[in-house]
Amino acid sequence: MKLNTFVLMLILFFSVSLLKAEETNKTTPTSDPKKEASKATEKTNPSLSPNEEPPLQTNKPNSNPLASLESREDNQTPMEIFNKVYEHRFMIRAGFGIGKLSPAILNETGPAWFQNSLFRQITEPGAPLSVPYKPAKDLGVNSQFFDIRYGYKNKYEIQYAEDTALGVYSRNLPASNNFISPRTDTYWASSFEGNRLLRFEGVSHHLRFSYTHPITKILMVGPSVNFHRYTERNNISYGSYSTSRPEANVPNKVTWSIGGDANAEYSMKGILPGIYSKLKLRDWWEIRGRVELLDRKGNFSVLGSQIIQEVFNDGTTTLTAVLPAYGGKVRDKGTILNLESSFQYCRFTLDIGMIRQDVKRTYDTYLGDTVGNVPRSDYSARSVYIGFSEMSTSIKHTVTEFYIMPGVSFFIDEDKIY
Repeated sequence: MKLNTFVLMLILFFSVSLLKAEETNKTTPTSDPKKEASKATEKTNPSLSPNEEPPLQTNKPNSNPLASLESREDNQTPMEIFNKVYEHRFMIRAGFGIGKLSPAILNETGPAWFQNSLFRQITEPGAPLSVPYKPAKDLGVNSQFFDIRYGYKNKYEIQYAEDTALGVYSRNLPASNNFISPRTDTYWASSFEGNRLLRFEGVSHHLRFSYTHPITKILMVGPSVNFHRYTERNNISYGSYSTSRPEANVPNKVTWSIGGDANAEYSMKGILPGIYSKLKLRDWWEIRGRVELLDRKGNFSVLGSQIIQEVFNDGTTTLTAVLPAYGGKVRDKGTILNLESSFQYCRFTLDIGMIRQDVKRTYDTYLGDTVGNVPRSDYSARSVYIGFSEMSTSIKHTVTEFYIMPGVSFFIDEDKIY
């Protein structure tokens, strides 16, 4: 009896001990490194099966932001790199540049004076001809630039831009046209400076609307339209020189222009269609290009004074003012080309570019004359009544500018400004 009781007590003791051990194993299980790694792999990469080993993590060389955007794996779609840039962007830029100018006001002077002096022979037979022999060369200009841009997701852009080209010239610079007058029955041969440009100022205002569409991973191309206004101010001086022969009605008379000042002003506007493109080579480097078809028209006017000195055979001298006054309708047609390399660091940019204007200027109407008391046959006037030469030909006008423009941008994205 006692033995049976003792055996029963041992069985109960071992049973209770086994139950407690099982409960302890349920609440605190032993960790298995392989199982833990498998669970972590399933969380980070759910596409792996439980029996697959996770791949080794290595740095991909083609995900380097300094690598070409075309070959980077994080640039999978055409809009991948562009669409990540910003939601809304406001940019302000200002800068300066230098350039070359071939002004229409000088390019038209040579053929205009020559042809108009031929027409004068109809009403003033024997009047001196004006034959150009030294055309004007390209002139230097200094430029100032300013623009404000708003962009939406790098696709849509509105830009207001102002470009001012300014040139100031003196007698040491070749800003003039030179002529010769052949000998006639009543005048000796002579040489003189017909037209001198003292100051040029061309101001272009642009209001552009552009859209660019992704063509490849790094290239976007689209249309643009430019509401364009242009003003041009030329400060010019006319010249002339003639000497009558003893056979003339007033013999041995010298007539020459000793000075003068006239302002030729142009005001034109037009709507210019164009093509705009962006090439993003790096996250921080973008190349932009724009070509626009230029077609602007408006009015022009020339008004000023010219002082003419007359020296007679007896030694007497007179000074007389004559007034050149012209006006009419003018039109410019051609192209505007803009190439720009843009470097970006945070919100700051530095743009280096070139603007080229190739223009052919024509006059729908050119009317005017030089009014004064000096005999018309003794000096060379620009036009007489109607500028047939100006209205029958087109004149070249080109401006080439190289510029540098620093800028700053402000971004708005997901209800925050940075």
